[in-house]
Amino acid sequence: MAKDNSTFFKKKNTWSEIKDRLLGCYLPQYFQKVLLTYKPIFYVDCFAGKGKFDDGKDGSPRIALKIRDDCIGRTSVQGARIDACFIDLNYADDLNNNIADYRNTNGNITVISGRYEDEIERLLATKRGVNVFLYIDPYGIKALDYGLFSKFADYGFNSIEMLINMNSFGFMRAACRAMKVDYVIDESLDDLVEYEPTQVDDSPQSVKLLNSIAGGDYWKAIVQDYNAGKIDGYQAEKRFSTEYKQQLRRKYTYVLDMPIRMKPKQRPKYRMIHVCNHEDGCILMADNMSSRSDELFIDVQNEGQLSLFDCNPENEMINEDEIRWKMTNFLLNFPNGMTANKLIALFFTEYGVLCRSGVIRKIWDEMEKSGFIEVAREPATTRTGRPSTFFTEGKNQSVTIRRKP
Repeated sequence: MAKDNSTFFKKKNTWSEIKDRLLGCYLPQYFQKVLLTYKPIFYVDCFAGKGKFDDGKDGSPRIALKIRDDCIGRTSVQGARIDACFIDLNYADDLNNNIADYRNTNGNITVISGRYEDEIERLLATKRGVNVFLYIDPYGIKALDYGLFSKFADYGFNSIEMLINMNSFGFMRAACRAMKVDYVIDESLDDLVEYEPTQVDDSPQSVKLLNSIAGGDYWKAIVQDYNAGKIDGYQAEKRFSTEYKQQLRRKYTYVLDMPIRMKPKQRPKYRMIHVCNHEDGCILMADNMSSRSDELFIDVQNEGQLSLFDCNPENEMINEDEIRWKMTNFLLNFPNGMTANKLIALFFTEYGVLCRSGVIRKIWDEMEKSGFIEVAREPATTRTGRPSTFFTEGKNQSVTIRRKP
């Protein structure tokens, strides 16, 4: 149903808090690590909004700038700078006012009044060799053009990461309209409030739009199965999200997502999708998503009550034996071994954020002690001459893991 959006920035709602917390807890780790590449950093908030809500709470632009300035104040990198750009069609003047207390001393700050779709290619065209982070939190799904995401992967950046807000339920509802499939008896698709609903009908133009968003027409088969009663609205959304991530994996190595829901077993408000090509970024975001999911489950869904059981971001109970079984089989894909960080990142990309990375390292420790895996470490011994036992990779230490035949 439609919504009067004139009051959107009056008060920061709960799911906006969670979304910004996911961003705000990741950016310090991202900035500090990427500063050490000694390459320029270009941070872009593609749908920046006002920068501050009328109730005084910070929006994503002020959150990012605070973190930027704090990281530059802490880093040992001489002359460190992080350029930041904020794009918004409707609120550029408000945004300028709300970030006026931040200066360009730690990097350029640019506000663009315009559409992300019209501006982003021009902005990125000169960023070859730069570390780029795009925060893409659109008002609707129309702006999520997969073709642009595909192009970005070939721009020659030193690195690129994207955190994307995908309203997957909104997409499935639009897909049903495009194929003239009735969804009003399904509350998972019918009871949906969108900031800026995408207007579609059964015209070829609407189908073309949905294909451009999804990166293909695989969504049609999902709608057909939904219409035939083979799956319900929740299953349709999850299947679309899974296949959408597979499309992103055609251009990016690591893809994660975190569904944001207000109550257990309730449909997600949206899914936050993270893409990158470096295993360290994937692991940091996976651990961040796991921590934010715990906060969401305890603080919001469970109203402050602790649970006896751990849950993953899909609100599914975590069974360590199941994780161990999945890892046991996953190792078969790498008969010659795989470095620890790449293995963790690929595991999360394949199976989702089932747990924190520390749980996987604990499982490896048990596997090594039982003789199930071989572990090659560099350095192989400690300073006192004892065999190394670490599973964490970092500066001057590496780990390769192989399942024994």
